[in-house]
Amino acid sequence: MWELGLLALLALATVREGVFIGFGKMGPVMLPLDRHVVITGPTRSGKTTLAKKIIRRARLPAVVLDWHGEYDVRKVDSRLLKFNLAALDKKLLCELIGLSLNLTEASVYFLYRAIRRAEVKSLRDVITALDDFLVSTRSEVEMKAAIARRLEYIVDVFERGAVPVDLLFKAKRPVAVDLSKLRLYEEKVLVTLFIMASLYNYLFSRGVAKRPTLLLVVDEAQNVLKRGDVVRYLVFESAKYGLRVVLVTNEMPPGEILVHSNVIITKPHFTYNMDIRRPTLISNNKLTEVWIV
Repeated sequence: MWELGLLALLALATVREGVFIGFGKMGPVMLPLDRHVVITGPTRSGKTTLAKKIIRRARLPAVVLDWHGEYDVRKVDSRLLKFNLAALDKKLLCELIGLSLNLTEASVYFLYRAIRRAEVKSLRDVITALDDFLVSTRSEVEMKAAIARRLEYIVDVFERGAVPVDLLFKAKRPVAVDLSKLRLYEEKVLVTLFIMASLYNYLFSRGVAKRPTLLLVVDEAQNVLKRGDVVRYLVFESAKYGLRVVLVTNEMPPGEILVHSNVIITKPHFTYNMDIRRPTLISNNKLTEVWIV
């Protein structure tokens, strides 16, 4: 019974001390929340299970971007979310749409030209502005049609929203955005990017925070990390506003992400090019083997 009591005490450790994740050779191992967190490892190596434990033990509000409906917290169907796109800078909005739809730089700039003077509150407004935009060359006609076609494929997902996305950020308990009911990969990516951008705006309006105030858990994070500098900027800049992003990924993130993160490798893999044999926490250039519990 004493083991259960010890685990209970460790699980109640303060945010300042970190989050208990297991035992090492020198005793309990705490995950610092002084920076973002990367949980990486091959498929079925316990990444999601560990993320659930961190959410439960951190005792912080949390928003989970749940790609497969696996997190056992209060859920919100992503199709019910309402995004106020008017709150986003139009250049950023075009970048996010371009990243999710794999548009070329030329297409992203064309989209920006089409919407920069329009009133845009929803994705349907983006399509309307694009339709109204006058073009004069055949290449522009083809580009306009291609962008409009891709937007039409996904716009339905964003037209039933009734729950303002900002309500997620004000919740006192963890809440998961269930993306599993979205059929298209592009839909999941765009919802994820819209939430990240909306959250950044929300935190920016509140100002700099001295300690962690909110967790953002991004499941299948490899799907957004490879989407360019905009995503990395949203991750990097959010830390000073009290957000700690937990990136759950089956691929080792780029070096610039790792530099700004505490990394947990749930299972070694030869592609990581690291001499480790057990689950390991990497924090402040120090490697600590962990028996995760």
